[in-house]
Amino acid sequence: MNFLILFSIYTYLDRFLLSFHFQREKPWMIQLASVTCISLAAKVEETQVPLLLDLQVEDAKYVFEAKTIQRMELLILSTLNWKMHYVTPLSFLDHIIRRLGLKTHLH
Repeated sequence: MNFLILFSIYTYLDRFLLSFHFQREKPWMIQLASVTCISLAAKVEETQVPLLLDLQVEDAKYVFEAKTIQRMELLILSTLNWKMHYVTPLSFLDHIIRRLGLKTHLH
C-alpha cells in the first residue's frame, strides 16, 4: 500500500470515529469500520480494487460479508457527508517534494 492510501484510511476512520458513537456491546463495529475504510480508500486511490473479502485479515476475530461492508460504506460516506478528499497539511506533501526536486516519482 502506498502512503496516500494509508493516510486516507487513517483520515476516513478518524473522522468517522469522531462523528459516530459506537455501542459498547458491539465491539465488532470498529473492525467493520476499519475494513470499510480500507475499501473506501482503495476505491478512491486505486484503479484496480481488490475484492472486499480480500481486504480482511486472515485469522481476524470477525469476517464480514461483502454486503455488510457495502452497507457500512454507505454509513461512513453519509456520516462524512461524502467528503472523501479532506485537505490537511499532508495533502501538500507530494507537491512540496516535487517542487523542491527531492524526488521525481513517489510510490
